[in-house]
Formats: sequence, structure tokens, C-alpha cells
Amino acid sequence: MKIIKSLALAAGLALMTANVSAQEKAQMDPQAWAQRQTAQIKSSISGITPDQESKILAIEQTFAKSMQDAKAASNGDREAMRAKMEPARQQRDAQIKGVLTADQGIQYDKYTQAHQGMGSHRGGN
Repeated sequence: MKIIKSLALAAGLALMTANVSAQEKAQMDPQAWAQRQTAQIKSSISGITPDQESKILAIEQTFAKSMQDAKAASNGDREAMRAKMEPARQQRDAQIKGVLTADQGIQYDKYTQAHQGMGSHRGGN
């Protein structure tokens, strides 16, 4: 009976470790992050055209790469990373709003305000 419990515990730990590793890799992949952000924007803003979507994806890819670089350069210092990311975030938002119509820009502002501080707009969940 002890052997079965030990095996079940070991299997459970192995599954949890594999799940955490997969989540860390997903967070580190700028391409996947950019695609997820673009999909969230598209679902939150009405009337996004395929041309706008491709431009937003390109902007998000550039931002995701800069975010990854800032994280690596900050050596775990969250304040340093935040200081590096804020100008990049502002530039990204301005670029995206430049792709959108005036009405979509208003929707984007609401989207960013709703996600501010939640982590979703910053690449986490």
C-alpha cells in the first residue's frame, strides 16, 4: 500500500513539474505571446480588418521581443524591468492606435485600461 501511495505521489509531482515547465516556456516564447495578445485585441475591438490584424501582430512581436530582452537584462530586478518596459509599452500602444480607426482607438484605450494591473496586458495571466 505504501508503494502505491509513493508511486501516485511521484507521478503527481512529475505531472505538476511538467505543467510548470510548459507554462514557463509559453511565457518565454515572444511569438506565442504576440499571437495571444493580438487575438485578445481582435476579440475586444470591433471591426479589426485582416490588414490591421497583421500590423498589430507585427507590433506585438516587436514588443514581445523587447519585453523578453528587458527581462533578461534586468537579472530578476522587477523595478529595472518595469522601468525599461514602460517606454516600450507606450510606444507599442501608440503604434497600435496608429493602425486603428478613431472609434477602434477609443475601444483600445478601454481595453488597455481594463487590463492595466491585471498582468494580462503585460504578458501574464
